[in-house]
Amino acid sequence: MKKIIIVILSVVSIAGLSSCGRLDIAGAVINRSDTEKRVEAWLEWNKTHGEPVFNNIPDSYSIYACSDAHYSDRNDFTPQDEDDRLYNFITAERNDSEAIFALINGDLANQSGDTCYKIIKESLKYNSATQADNDTCFAVIGNHDVYYDCAKHFGDFFHTSTYSVTVNTISGYKDKFVFLDSGNGTFGGLQTEWLKEQLAERNTYRHFVVISHNWIFRTWYNYATTPAANLPEDEQYAFMDMMSKNNVSLVLMGHFHYREQRYSNGVPYVMTDNLNESEDAPSYIVVKCGDTISYEYKELNN
Repeated sequence: MKKIIIVILSVVSIAGLSSCGRLDIAGAVINRSDTEKRVEAWLEWNKTHGEPVFNNIPDSYSIYACSDAHYSDRNDFTPQDEDDRLYNFITAERNDSEAIFALINGDLANQSGDTCYKIIKESLKYNSATQADNDTCFAVIGNHDVYYDCAKHFGDFFHTSTYSVTVNTISGYKDKFVFLDSGNGTFGGLQTEWLKEQLAERNTYRHFVVISHNWIFRTWYNYATTPAANLPEDEQYAFMDMMSKNNVSLVLMGHFHYREQRYSNGVPYVMTDNLNESEDAPSYIVVKCGDTISYEYKELNN
């Protein structure tokens, strides 16, 4: 019996560790939020509320992307003060005249869902005294946003994590941004079919960008396949095949708190770094969309 208990505790400890080294034992044992049920709810919300569309946008514009803020009730700051990293991120975006929206690429929360999402909501609220424009901040769900029953609170605030955004420029170009739920370490069947439907219209768009949380590649710092790591290999290869066959312009992912870029069959995969309070130099990405797509990492407050 003692050996069995030791083995179980070891498995739970390994599976429960997130990319930032925090342990969620209950979340590792009990899957409290199912991918298929979440996606079904996200798509139902989309039917009722429609797709966000940006019209009459300059042919060249920017978007801001960050991930892995890991807000919780343990954060030692007041929303919108100088130590509030999400607030500083969204303020930088809203004061950039070329930027049209921001996105958070998963793991907004770390625990205490109701409390931390209230903090996040206050952090992202438009402040006319410090922010020039009231630009929208989109988001996708991450694995930490599923832990501790946080998925419900993500849904209450952001409403959907399987959706698309279209940008129509003044010269008639169309760009598509597709957001995917990978919070449980899988895209699931329903969402994969929905993604195929979006990709079927790829030739309609100048640029086609895919955003999701879990990094798609096996890496030296995390080679596991768990809800807190990579997608299953068969799903990984199928996803990459879809991206390359449809000439996707850019895939943005997060999760591991590193700056990493890879190319696979002509498709760039870029990992956003993180806005985690434990990091000395948190950063985000500015993506510039024009005749081509380019991106650069920027350290927060620099």
